[in-house]
Amino acid sequence: MSKRSNSVDLFTNKVMNYMTDDFILVEKNELVKTTIEKLRKEKKSTVIIQENEKMIGIITEKDILKRVAFSADEKTKVDQVMTHPVKFVYEDDLLFHAVGKMRKLNLNHLPVLDMSLKIQGMIDMNTALQAELGDVVNQIDKMTYDEQDVSGLIKIKQQQVILANNMLVRNAYPGDISYLLSFLNNVIYRRAIRLAEKRVGEKNIIEKIPEYSVIVMGSGGRMESFLHPDQDNGIIYETNNEDPKKVDLYFNELAKDFTKTLDDCDIPFCKGDLMASNPLWRKSVSEWKNQITQFLDNHTPQDMRNIDMLYDFRSIYGKKELAENLKIYLNEKLHEKKLLKFLYFSEEQSDAAIGFFGQFILEKNDKENLGLLNLKHTGTLPLVESIRLYSIKHKVTKISTFERLNELNKLKVLTVDEVDFFKNAHRFMSNILLKNQVERTKQGLTIKNFIDPKTLLEREKKVLKIYLKQIRKLKQRVRVDIGEEYF
Repeated sequence: MSKRSNSVDLFTNKVMNYMTDDFILVEKNELVKTTIEKLRKEKKSTVIIQENEKMIGIITEKDILKRVAFSADEKTKVDQVMTHPVKFVYEDDLLFHAVGKMRKLNLNHLPVLDMSLKIQGMIDMNTALQAELGDVVNQIDKMTYDEQDVSGLIKIKQQQVILANNMLVRNAYPGDISYLLSFLNNVIYRRAIRLAEKRVGEKNIIEKIPEYSVIVMGSGGRMESFLHPDQDNGIIYETNNEDPKKVDLYFNELAKDFTKTLDDCDIPFCKGDLMASNPLWRKSVSEWKNQITQFLDNHTPQDMRNIDMLYDFRSIYGKKELAENLKIYLNEKLHEKKLLKFLYFSEEQSDAAIGFFGQFILEKNDKENLGLLNLKHTGTLPLVESIRLYSIKHKVTKISTFERLNELNKLKVLTVDEVDFFKNAHRFMSNILLKNQVERTKQGLTIKNFIDPKTLLEREKKVLKIYLKQIRKLKQRVRVDIGEEYF
């Protein structure tokens, strides 16, 4: 397999893989004099000032040379000369995002934080990295507008099609493109939420805001989004001494604000109302657990669809431990109650679009898409659902489809050849979908998941039919395997 270009690596590697420990931590009352001595002794270049384990300021070598050395005396404390608020990136941000932010802000260093806003490391801009970027620098600049402004977020969203097209031309892996599209959506999410926090905070609904986590579900949770997905999100929050009604009012206002911003940025409202603005998807930790238990106790078709929609979730903002705790609870309850058969029934209607005689099964009811093939809902989705059901049964905790496939191979549920086959099937269909979506955008048409199989090459048709046949067989196999234990 040929090595991917530097530009593709730039758009797929995470900040956490590039960060260093080139910093020291000091409390805000530390004297500048002793801080500089400590900096030199440990041979670091950046000072992070913290209060209650949260970053509140930064001092760099450049600050010391140009500003601090001339203004500080023996009694000057670091919080008197620090730069604040501090610009930063998250540890799971992608490398290009950090590079673009440093270029825009003319910075040589950026702190790297986790979602609880605790310092994890530093990332620095160096000449070697810039030299490797080549013609991609201009594209990075276009995707790092002022993220505190909604117009900047809209421009980031608009760049997704251009970026997807360029990466397809460079023969990037479809999974990498989907990951990048999901990441950019998460960037917009996080900035939309922070804008909402500021606006809703001005309403003074509650005095102390509980810790909380914003989650995304479905393809966004798996980091497998195509172009133009709608919103699938929720909120998990802790309880505190505040009035529960006021707490819910605060999070209701927060949810309405950030989901409206997302819609303005062309991440549209979910038609099924699978959003934090719906109380069903916005609850305290204990309420979430009670609701999950209720879904599983009732196990009606709608209850199991709700579990199905919830299962592939990840925290993209706030206290991620809340999401991790809920994920553990959900998995434990699913196994305790042995309800996988009902979860299977909720997905039974989605199947690979291939008939008994090897013909494509095309749309017959939707007038707008008559004669077309829904390559997501009757292609990638039944594959994803089958792998998810196997993962639940065998207690695989990974979220992405490829990670789940790897784990299922380790557990000997699937062979090496089967894992390779289904990964290639997912890549092949994703590539067709992404190319079709980009082409429709170029023509000014609405992005959708339907393709016209007549536009495929004969070789592509044959390969697609092979993949769809095996996905249908996998779906049947899942039913049998789950039936042995649960039916």
